[in-house]
Amino acid sequence: MPGSPRLIDYLVKHDKQIIVLTNNATKSRAVYAKKLAKLGYNPQKMNKNNLVNPAAVVADTLHRSGLNGKRVYLIGEQGLRDEMDELGIEYFGHGPEKKMDEEGGAFMYDIKLEENVGAVVVGYEKHFDYTKLMKASNYLREDDVLFVATNEDETCPGPNPEVIIPDAGPIVAAIKCASGRDPLTVGKPCTPAFNYIKRKWNINPSRTMMIGDRTNTDVKFGRDHGMKTLLVLSGCHQIEDIIENQMNERDDMVPDFVAPCLGALVPERV
Repeated sequence: MPGSPRLIDYLVKHDKQIIVLTNNATKSRAVYAKKLAKLGYNPQKMNKNNLVNPAAVVADTLHRSGLNGKRVYLIGEQGLRDEMDELGIEYFGHGPEKKMDEEGGAFMYDIKLEENVGAVVVGYEKHFDYTKLMKASNYLREDDVLFVATNEDETCPGPNPEVIIPDAGPIVAAIKCASGRDPLTVGKPCTPAFNYIKRKWNINPSRTMMIGDRTNTDVKFGRDHGMKTLLVLSGCHQIEDIIENQMNERDDMVPDFVAPCLGALVPERV
């Protein structure tokens, strides 16, 4: 997005704390930092230390919960594994399941479950299938097994706006339905991400602005946690979405400010 790196430089120059918060848990913070550098952001100002994603919040949540040596059944991509590795959390289950004998038809009665499971973590994973759904649901039969989700976004953006790309939300919804359990969801607009940021940076919400391109995650996250909000129209939601939220009395998804994109906020050079 033209102008975005220049806005970050401008804000840092004026002593503003920048925190980048994404709902994408497929990559670790370190990988995201490298991506931002390739996109033209100054790595001295935008790096792993001011990035937050659900993978980091999930790992922190599990670490603070005290698994006491128990393992995590993981449905998720590399970003979750990297962040859990960093905190020494043991996990299994990621990647494709072994192909079952489809002609036999009885695999569901003989499914193998591991012991000593303390949590089920669910995020976006391209290998999600019926076997993973069944395993996760059965591990969650035990009330003391934590159910943690990265985020519940319905879809994620892609290069072709005509193609729907399901995000973690539909996967989480399937496991919620089958298990009868509600997860602790850590991503926007939920509170665990805010608590993580508050602990790490001790922000004052009344002097903080949440900027994003989605009303149901970014704007709602800001409004629910006492921040000012700004919707940029360079991504998911547009003016008509704000109007619809107003008509439906969803004030928690109506931003304080609107801008075409981040670059539009940069003062013109004299």
